Amino acid sequence: LQNKEYVCRGHDYERLEAFQQRMLSEFPQAIAMQHPNHPDDSILQCDAQYLQIYAVTPIPDNIDVLQMDRVPDRIKSFYRVNNIRKFRYDRPFHKGPKDKENEFKSLWIERTTLTLTHSLPGISRWFEVERRELVEVSPLENAIQVVENKNQELRTLISQYQHKQMHGNINLLSMCLNGVIDAAVNGGIARYQEAFFDKEYITKHPGDAEKITQLKELMQEQVHVLGVGLAVHEKFVHPEMRPLHKKLIDQFQMMRSSLYH
Repeated sequence: LQNKEYVCRGHDYERLEAFQQRMLSEFPQAIAMQHPNHPDDSILQCDAQYLQIYAVTPIPDNIDVLQMDRVPDRIKSFYRVNNIRKFRYDRPFHKGPKDKENEFKSLWIERTTLTLTHSLPGISRWFEVERRELVEVSPLENAIQVVENKNQELRTLISQYQHKQMHGNINLLSMCLNGVIDAAVNGGIARYQEAFFDKEYITKHPGDAEKITQLKELMQEQVHVLGVGLAVHEKFVHPEMRPLHKKLIDQFQMMRSSLYH
Protein backbone atom coordinates (compact mmCIF):
# COMPACT_ATOMS: atom_id res chain seq x y z
CA LEU A 1 0.00 0.00 0.00
CA GLN A 2 2.98 2.34 0.32
CA ASN A 3 2.71 5.56 -1.72
CA LYS A 4 -0.38 4.27 -3.51
CA GLU A 5 -3.62 6.13 -4.05
CA TYR A 6 -7.12 4.64 -4.06
CA VAL A 7 -10.67 5.86 -4.44
CA CYS A 8 -12.98 4.07 -2.01
CA ARG A 9 -16.76 4.03 -1.90
CA GLY A 10 -17.83 4.46 1.72
CA HIS A 11 -20.91 2.91 3.33
CA ASP A 12 -24.32 4.47 2.54
CA TYR A 13 -24.75 7.82 4.35
CA GLU A 14 -21.31 7.44 5.97
CA ARG A 15 -19.77 10.74 7.01
CA LEU A 16 -16.18 11.50 5.99
CA GLU A 17 -15.10 11.65 9.67
CA ALA A 18 -16.58 8.18 10.32
CA PHE A 19 -14.80 6.77 7.27
CA GLN A 20 -11.54 8.32 8.45
CA GLN A 21 -11.93 6.74 11.91
CA ARG A 22 -12.64 3.37 10.27
CA MET A 23 -9.42 3.59 8.24
CA LEU A 24 -7.37 4.75 11.23
CA SER A 25 -8.64 1.79 13.28
CA GLU A 26 -7.29 -0.52 10.53
CA PHE A 27 -3.93 1.32 10.60
CA PRO A 28 -3.51 2.30 14.27
CA GLN A 29 0.09 3.50 13.76
CA ALA A 30 -0.87 5.90 10.96
CA ILE A 31 -0.82 9.70 11.22
CA ALA A 32 -3.80 11.38 9.55
CA MET A 33 -2.84 14.21 7.20
CA GLN A 34 -5.19 17.18 7.51
CA HIS A 35 -4.93 18.62 3.98
CA PRO A 36 -5.50 17.34 0.41
CA ASN A 37 -2.22 18.79 -0.99
CA HIS A 38 0.04 16.28 -2.71
CA PRO A 39 2.59 14.96 -0.16
CA ASP A 40 6.22 16.01 -0.62
CA ASP A 41 9.25 13.66 -0.69
CA SER A 42 9.88 14.00 3.05
CA ILE A 43 6.49 12.30 3.62
CA LEU A 44 6.70 9.83 0.71
CA GLN A 45 10.12 8.50 1.74
CA CYS A 46 9.92 8.57 5.53
CA ASP A 47 9.58 5.50 7.79
CA ALA A 48 6.32 6.59 9.43
CA GLN A 49 2.82 5.68 8.19
CA TYR A 50 0.67 8.51 6.85
CA LEU A 51 -2.95 8.38 5.71
CA GLN A 52 -4.40 11.15 3.58
CA ILE A 53 -8.18 11.01 3.25
CA TYR A 54 -10.44 13.50 1.47
CA ALA A 55 -13.73 13.50 -0.45
CA VAL A 56 -13.81 13.29 -4.23
CA THR A 57 -16.61 14.02 -6.71
CA PRO A 58 -17.60 11.41 -9.33
CA ILE A 59 -17.39 12.43 -13.00
CA PRO A 60 -20.13 10.47 -14.84
CA ASP A 61 -19.40 8.94 -18.25
CA ASN A 62 -23.04 8.88 -19.42
CA ILE A 63 -23.47 12.64 -19.86
CA ASP A 64 -26.06 12.08 -22.63
CA VAL A 65 -28.41 10.26 -20.23
CA LEU A 66 -28.09 13.05 -17.62
CA GLN A 67 -29.00 15.74 -20.16
CA MET A 68 -32.14 14.04 -21.54
CA ASP A 69 -35.37 15.61 -20.28
CA ARG A 70 -37.46 12.47 -20.63
CA VAL A 71 -35.17 10.30 -18.42
CA PRO A 72 -36.57 9.98 -14.85
CA ASP A 73 -34.52 11.54 -12.02
CA ARG A 74 -34.08 8.18 -10.30
CA ILE A 75 -32.28 6.80 -13.36
CA LYS A 76 -30.15 9.94 -13.62
CA SER A 77 -29.18 9.72 -9.95
CA PHE A 78 -28.03 6.11 -10.56
CA TYR A 79 -25.74 7.15 -13.41
CA ARG A 80 -24.29 10.05 -11.39
CA VAL A 81 -22.65 7.68 -8.89
CA ASN A 82 -22.33 4.28 -10.62
CA ASN A 83 -19.99 2.90 -13.31
CA ILE A 84 -17.60 5.76 -12.55
CA ARG A 85 -13.94 5.62 -13.46
CA LYS A 86 -13.01 9.30 -13.05
CA PHE A 87 -13.18 11.41 -9.89
CA ARG A 88 -12.02 14.90 -9.05
CA TYR A 89 -11.28 17.22 -6.18
CA ASP A 90 -10.74 20.99 -6.16
CA ARG A 91 -8.34 23.13 -4.17
CA PRO A 92 -9.11 26.88 -4.20
CA PHE A 93 -6.18 29.32 -4.21
CA HIS A 94 -5.55 32.99 -4.98
CA LYS A 95 -3.28 34.00 -7.83
CA GLY A 96 -1.82 37.49 -7.67
CA PRO A 97 -2.97 40.13 -5.17
CA LYS A 98 -6.22 39.22 -3.37
CA ASP A 99 -8.97 41.81 -3.78
CA LYS A 100 -10.35 42.48 -0.29
CA GLU A 101 -13.58 43.91 -1.72
CA ASN A 102 -14.24 40.95 -4.03
CA GLU A 103 -12.14 37.80 -3.67
CA PHE A 104 -13.85 36.12 -6.67
CA LYS A 105 -11.62 38.20 -8.98
CA SER A 106 -8.50 36.25 -8.02
CA LEU A 107 -10.03 32.93 -6.87
CA TRP A 108 -8.56 30.15 -9.00
CA ILE A 109 -9.23 26.42 -8.65
CA GLU A 110 -6.56 23.72 -8.83
CA ARG A 111 -8.53 20.74 -10.15
CA THR A 112 -7.12 17.21 -9.88
CA THR A 113 -8.76 14.44 -11.92
CA LEU A 114 -8.13 10.83 -10.83
CA THR A 115 -8.62 7.91 -13.26
CA LEU A 116 -9.01 4.43 -11.73
CA THR A 117 -7.90 1.02 -12.99
CA HIS A 118 -11.57 -0.14 -12.87
CA SER A 119 -15.00 1.51 -12.55
CA LEU A 120 -16.61 1.91 -9.13
CA PRO A 121 -18.49 0.20 -7.64
CA GLY A 122 -17.13 -3.14 -8.79
CA ILE A 123 -16.37 -6.44 -7.12
CA SER A 124 -14.39 -4.30 -4.67
CA ARG A 125 -15.39 -1.02 -2.98
CA TRP A 126 -12.02 0.52 -3.81
CA PHE A 127 -9.66 0.61 -6.79
CA GLU A 128 -6.22 2.04 -7.38
CA VAL A 129 -5.65 5.37 -9.12
CA GLU A 130 -4.04 4.77 -12.51
CA ARG A 131 -3.54 8.38 -13.58
CA ARG A 132 -3.84 11.86 -12.06
CA GLU A 133 -4.16 15.07 -14.10
CA LEU A 134 -3.96 18.59 -12.73
CA VAL A 135 -5.42 21.71 -14.36
CA GLU A 136 -6.03 25.27 -13.19
CA VAL A 137 -9.53 26.71 -13.58
CA SER A 138 -9.72 30.51 -13.98
CA PRO A 139 -12.00 32.65 -11.74
CA LEU A 140 -14.46 33.21 -14.63
CA GLU A 141 -14.61 29.50 -15.57
CA ASN A 142 -15.12 28.64 -11.90
CA ALA A 143 -18.03 31.14 -11.67
CA ILE A 144 -19.65 29.56 -14.77
CA GLN A 145 -19.39 26.07 -13.26
CA VAL A 146 -20.72 27.16 -9.83
CA VAL A 147 -23.83 28.83 -11.36
CA GLU A 148 -24.37 25.94 -13.81
CA ASN A 149 -24.19 23.31 -11.02
CA LYS A 150 -26.58 25.28 -8.82
CA ASN A 151 -29.07 25.61 -11.71
CA GLN A 152 -28.90 21.84 -12.26
CA GLU A 153 -29.44 21.14 -8.55
CA LEU A 154 -32.46 23.48 -8.46
CA ARG A 155 -33.99 21.99 -11.64
CA THR A 156 -33.67 18.43 -10.28
CA LEU A 157 -35.25 19.33 -6.94
CA ILE A 158 -38.11 21.32 -8.51
CA SER A 159 -38.82 18.46 -10.93
CA GLN A 160 -39.07 16.00 -8.00
CA TYR A 161 -41.75 18.16 -6.35
CA GLN A 162 -43.59 18.73 -9.63
CA HIS A 163 -43.75 14.97 -10.31
CA LYS A 164 -44.83 14.16 -6.73
CA GLN A 165 -41.61 12.24 -5.98
CA MET A 166 -41.19 14.36 -2.83
CA HIS A 167 -44.34 14.20 -0.71
CA GLY A 168 -45.59 16.57 1.95
CA ASN A 169 -42.38 18.02 3.31
CA ILE A 170 -41.36 21.21 1.50
CA ASN A 171 -38.35 21.94 3.78
CA LEU A 172 -35.71 20.79 1.29
CA LEU A 173 -37.04 23.12 -1.41
CA SER A 174 -37.40 25.98 1.11
CA MET A 175 -33.77 25.57 2.21
CA CYS A 176 -32.43 25.35 -1.33
CA LEU A 177 -34.38 28.41 -2.58
CA ASN A 178 -33.48 30.39 0.54
CA GLY A 179 -29.79 29.49 0.17
CA VAL A 180 -29.60 30.69 -3.44
CA ILE A 181 -31.81 33.81 -3.11
CA ASP A 182 -30.30 34.92 0.21
CA ALA A 183 -26.75 34.48 -1.14
CA ALA A 184 -27.66 36.41 -4.30
CA VAL A 185 -29.04 39.35 -2.27
CA ASN A 186 -26.08 39.44 0.14
CA GLY A 187 -23.30 38.86 -2.39
CA GLY A 188 -23.31 35.59 -4.34
CA ILE A 189 -23.86 36.10 -8.05
CA ALA A 190 -23.89 39.89 -7.55
CA ARG A 191 -20.18 39.52 -6.73
CA TYR A 192 -19.69 37.79 -10.08
CA GLN A 193 -21.31 40.78 -11.78
CA GLU A 194 -18.88 43.16 -10.05
CA ALA A 195 -15.89 40.96 -10.89
CA PHE A 196 -16.51 39.98 -14.52
CA PHE A 197 -19.03 42.41 -16.07
CA ASP A 198 -16.84 45.37 -15.13
CA LYS A 199 -15.52 47.49 -18.05
CA GLU A 200 -11.97 47.20 -16.72
CA TYR A 201 -12.13 43.36 -16.66
CA ILE A 202 -13.68 43.20 -20.16
CA THR A 203 -10.95 45.51 -21.56
CA LYS A 204 -8.13 43.51 -19.91
CA HIS A 205 -9.53 40.11 -21.02
CA PRO A 206 -10.83 40.48 -24.61
CA GLY A 207 -10.62 36.69 -25.10
CA ASP A 208 -13.22 36.12 -22.35
CA ALA A 209 -16.15 37.76 -24.21
CA GLU A 210 -17.82 34.41 -25.03
CA LYS A 211 -17.48 33.14 -21.45
CA ILE A 212 -18.85 36.41 -20.03
CA THR A 213 -21.92 36.00 -22.30
CA GLN A 214 -22.26 32.38 -21.10
CA LEU A 215 -22.18 33.51 -17.44
CA LYS A 216 -24.83 36.18 -18.14
CA GLU A 217 -27.09 33.59 -19.78
CA LEU A 218 -26.64 31.18 -16.85
CA MET A 219 -27.54 33.95 -14.38
CA GLN A 220 -30.67 34.79 -16.37
CA GLU A 221 -31.50 31.07 -16.45
CA GLN A 222 -31.09 30.96 -12.64
CA VAL A 223 -33.64 33.77 -12.28
CA HIS A 224 -36.08 31.80 -14.46
CA VAL A 225 -35.51 28.53 -12.53
CA LEU A 226 -35.96 30.34 -9.18
CA GLY A 227 -39.23 31.80 -10.48
CA VAL A 228 -40.50 28.30 -11.31
CA GLY A 229 -39.26 27.04 -7.93
CA LEU A 230 -41.13 29.77 -6.05
CA ALA A 231 -44.34 28.95 -7.95
CA VAL A 232 -44.00 25.29 -6.90
CA HIS A 233 -43.15 26.39 -3.35
CA GLU A 234 -46.30 28.52 -3.18
CA LYS A 235 -48.42 25.53 -4.19
CA PHE A 236 -47.10 23.23 -1.43
CA VAL A 237 -46.05 25.61 1.37
CA HIS A 238 -47.60 25.08 4.82
CA PRO A 239 -49.62 28.07 6.19
CA GLU A 240 -47.10 28.45 9.05
CA MET A 241 -44.32 28.90 6.48
CA ARG A 242 -46.11 31.70 4.60
CA PRO A 243 -43.91 34.47 6.17
CA LEU A 244 -40.79 32.68 4.85
CA HIS A 245 -42.39 32.38 1.40
CA LYS A 246 -43.20 36.11 1.40
CA LYS A 247 -39.60 36.91 2.41
CA LEU A 248 -38.33 34.73 -0.46
CA ILE A 249 -40.62 36.50 -2.95
CA ASP A 250 -39.48 39.96 -1.75
CA GLN A 251 -35.80 39.01 -1.88
CA PHE A 252 -36.29 37.41 -5.30
CA GLN A 253 -37.73 40.69 -6.67
CA MET A 254 -34.66 42.55 -5.31
CA MET A 255 -32.31 39.98 -6.83
CA ARG A 256 -34.06 40.09 -10.22
CA SER A 257 -34.09 43.90 -10.42
CA SER A 258 -30.40 44.13 -9.42
CA LEU A 259 -29.46 41.53 -12.05
CA TYR A 260 -31.41 43.24 -14.82
CA HIS A 261 -29.97 46.58 -13.71
